[in-house]
Amino acid sequence: MTKQFDDPVEQAYLFSWIRERFHLNKRQTSIKNVELRLDQARSTIETMRMALSGAADQKQRIGDLAYGRTGWLKDVVQQIREFHHPTQCCDLIRDVRPISSKLHQPHRAYWIPLDLRAFSVPSYLLERQRLEDEKGKKREKRKQRLKRHQLSKEIAELTAAVNRGNTLLADSGLLPGAFSAEPSVSRGPHYVPGVLGNPAWIPPKIRNRMDPPFVQHVRASIGCEFFTVNSRKPPHWLSAKIAAIYRSQAKRVIKHEFYYYLVDDLKLEEEFEERLGIDDRGYWIFARNYRDFLRTRIKNFSLSLDSPEIQNEEVGLELRESMDEYKRLVAHAMELQFQDSLAAKRMDV
Repeated sequence: MTKQFDDPVEQAYLFSWIRERFHLNKRQTSIKNVELRLDQARSTIETMRMALSGAADQKQRIGDLAYGRTGWLKDVVQQIREFHHPTQCCDLIRDVRPISSKLHQPHRAYWIPLDLRAFSVPSYLLERQRLEDEKGKKREKRKQRLKRHQLSKEIAELTAAVNRGNTLLADSGLLPGAFSAEPSVSRGPHYVPGVLGNPAWIPPKIRNRMDPPFVQHVRASIGCEFFTVNSRKPPHWLSAKIAAIYRSQAKRVIKHEFYYYLVDDLKLEEEFEERLGIDDRGYWIFARNYRDFLRTRIKNFSLSLDSPEIQNEEVGLELRESMDEYKRLVAHAMELQFQDSLAAKRMDV
């Protein structure tokens, strides 16, 4: 769609910044932020379609953004003109993206340079930028050359060890004579890497441990049991599941405390109704059974999402038969608890 615009500056602006927004927002994990970014993308597409269909205001808006009359490029150009620091001004000319994009995508393939067709930049800044780019290319070539040289030295040391008959390397499939003799880049046949080369040499860490892993049986404060290997942190999914169980257990404890006192209140209410001659019994039994059910869930839980088995068969049978009564009881209890707020809402209505 960006190629349908006539102005090449607007084409480059739309293509570069749509690509930049996509690469930045693909790291979003929040559902709310993802929906917000998708709404912004839809509105951008609608704006481009209206501009292509002939809407003058949308054309003017895209032109102002591309030529720096408004938006982010206006602030960048103003900073280049007012901020007298050649190195940082060259960095802005080289890449006009915000700092968040530079941190997430630092590679030069994602850079968005300042479009010199739309903006005028002092000549001394362009010359300084050209010299810095040449120095950067030379520095990168030097790093690649040193890396190849270091790799050649490691191959030479490995060759020397194999040709000396190292049994450890021979067992790994490398036989004496598999490589050529000492290459020209090596330090000689008698060179031993490590202590002889550097007295402060520290041996590297062993990545593949030969001894068996150290496994620990860990029990969390709420009763979750799991294993850790070599004292490593548990994976994120396990930590999240333990946190969810802790929150659900806390809710059950609060409910259990509520129904613990509700049973006594219902007993007193039943006695009061008996004195008045009203025969309406049994509500406290449902509250007691639900309290026992919560106690069972607190004591016996599992890491799976399925509900654990109820230890008391009588309680489980009563729960299955009287689930509707429990729902009405919960609704009644909540109405008693929030009676003042409900009455206030009814009066407002």
